[in-house]
Amino acid sequence: MQLNLSTDIALRTLIYLGQKKETATIAEVSDAFDIVKTHLMKVVMQLVAAGVVVSERGRNGGIRLARNPAEIVVGDVVRLMENNLALLYCMKTDAPDDCCPLMPNCHLRTILFNAQKAFLDTLDGNTLADLLPDTKLNLKLKK
Repeated sequence: MQLNLSTDIALRTLIYLGQKKETATIAEVSDAFDIVKTHLMKVVMQLVAAGVVVSERGRNGGIRLARNPAEIVVGDVVRLMENNLALLYCMKTDAPDDCCPLMPNCHLRTILFNAQKAFLDTLDGNTLADLLPDTKLNLKLKK
């Protein structure tokens, strides 16, 4: 399993904002992680729509966390950004019951469902606050 690039960007952006503890510009985040600005803006728009990030326009505008880092659950962010977490075709919600000759008694599917649940349970047990270091911002901020 591999998370998509948008999920990676979303998590890194949230960590950056959590460490900075103040408004940052798209250009600043883009430069810090060498992310294409248009891709970052698409990710940020999803985070804003979900109420995780606030976007402020204007001269002193930028993006900042909408909530306390302890209230932002990592699993929620991953689910928001991932189009599909199904590990196999038969695990998709819209997969027909007869999509595989091993159905309905496939043990592989059951094992992978359990593994996926354990993965998501772990993410759900952690918040953005758990991802933040106890020290000051470790990233090199470009001035």
